[in-house]
Amino acid sequence: MNKYILIFFSFIVVSTALKAQDSTKVTYGIKLGINTNSTTRSSSLGEVNPPKMKGLKSYSVTVVVDIPLTAALSVQPAVEFTKKGQVKKPYNSDSEQKSKVNYIQLPVDLVYKYKNIFVGAGGYASVALSGTYEAGSAKQDMKFGSTYVSATSKQNDNWEKYDYGLNTYLGYKIKKFTISINYEIGLKDIDPNPYYKSKNRVGSLDVGFSF
Repeated sequence: MNKYILIFFSFIVVSTALKAQDSTKVTYGIKLGINTNSTTRSSSLGEVNPPKMKGLKSYSVTVVVDIPLTAALSVQPAVEFTKKGQVKKPYNSDSEQKSKVNYIQLPVDLVYKYKNIFVGAGGYASVALSGTYEAGSAKQDMKFGSTYVSATSKQNDNWEKYDYGLNTYLGYKIKKFTISINYEIGLKDIDPNPYYKSKNRVGSLDVGFSF
């Protein structure tokens, strides 16, 4: 299911990019973003003292294609490298546990423009490339997949490999430069542990340039 969603978004990105070659109105751009990442958390175990979830600061780099449909409406497929994750502070502890995951992400948005203001909404699919888990001075590479054996098993995966969700943003354009605020809502549970549910949440500030 997850692979099919990623293939579907890949097809949209590639097909719209190929169609863009026939249009002189199509523009290309790049965006750099500063992100605040976290995850939602719920448990079927009825935790009395759940850990405190904090934001993880990171960045993103996006290459985007703007394909006009009308004078005010366009489709924007993109390819994005982004870092997501979470910071978890266990109850009654001063130490923090950080999960940092590198993704290749394929967003596709419908964008409405009014003078210098633009607003967009759409969806994304992404695949995790690599990641690290840090607890105090200890650091280890993360394993991606859906395997969960037991709480102490070394065969457990740390994070789901695929993710998908919705995104929306509001921005302002000055000549060839753009600035926007963005918010992503992950729809997939990215915790392999069946007793917990976690979904990505990302807020970001992006600065872009159109060629």
